[in-house]
Amino acid sequence: MKPKPLYIKTLRVDPPLVLAPMSGLSHTVLRQLVAEYGGCGLFYSEMLSARALPLESPESSTWLRRSAHERPIIYQLLVSSGEELPGAIEKVDACGADGLDLNMGCTTALITKRGGGIALMKDLKRAQAIVTVSRQATQLPLTAKIRLGWTLNWHALRDFCLMLQESGVDAISVHPRLKQDRLKRPARWEYIGRIKGLLDIPVIGNGDVDSPEAALRMFNQTGCDAVMIGRAAVRRPWLFSQITGWLSPSHHNESPPEPPEAYNRFVSLLNASIDPECALPLLKRFTFYFAQNYAFGHTLWRLVHNAKSTTEALAHANDFFQTQPAKPG
Repeated sequence: MKPKPLYIKTLRVDPPLVLAPMSGLSHTVLRQLVAEYGGCGLFYSEMLSARALPLESPESSTWLRRSAHERPIIYQLLVSSGEELPGAIEKVDACGADGLDLNMGCTTALITKRGGGIALMKDLKRAQAIVTVSRQATQLPLTAKIRLGWTLNWHALRDFCLMLQESGVDAISVHPRLKQDRLKRPARWEYIGRIKGLLDIPVIGNGDVDSPEAALRMFNQTGCDAVMIGRAAVRRPWLFSQITGWLSPSHHNESPPEPPEAYNRFVSLLNASIDPECALPLLKRFTFYFAQNYAFGHTLWRLVHNAKSTTEALAHANDFFQTQPAKPG
């Protein structure tokens, strides 16, 4: 059954499939590539520092740059106090954002030590103050991305989610892992369902969706309003298109695109969209995940990682593609 469009306040998301915010990955190049394949109903930016954002501009910042095809788009803010928000939200508004997201789930040690990310889930009052300031500062759709917390405590998680709703958040994304889980254990999808049953606002499910079958299972098992996909979409930028095909009543099993074609297109968009000094590091990060399409992907990763330029990296990658078949799917 085809899921209904998602509405986040007045923002219509159709199909209800979302590209996750990922540091160093959810930049304009990946978003453009995903948009070209189709099927993604909503894009998120990378995590943007609320403290640094007022000094950035779309013309000079790799992280704020986007094309007209990357719509609708929600900008995600990393914030640790309400004082950081007014200037950051003003910048997001000036960039033409379709929504604003508060990162309350990042587990990186440096960020949590500074009071950001998942640290906010241990400080309900400070998190509430941040949501309140955000809600007062913008009329844009406001979302929050959370995990399950530091320990598995349903009562604390319930109170946190209810606080978000009551303070003005229009939708939440749930990555159902604990702080220490990282990606080491399966996502606990049952908590997406429990939170969906608790709240009146939309709930976006995130975690372990790496195929059309998995997306359909998440919709069916959790009742979530949309599915968010992260690293699997880096590995297979055409995944959203495959999922929409599966969800269509007239579904027929189309062959996925050839990975070398996608990789070469990524590099073409990279060279057109990103300053040369930033391009190679972004290509290396992309390749780390994209290489998982190949049985000997570690060789592809090593070739690109050791390259001194994007031109050299692409040449090595294309030599690899000529001798190595991609995995099925």
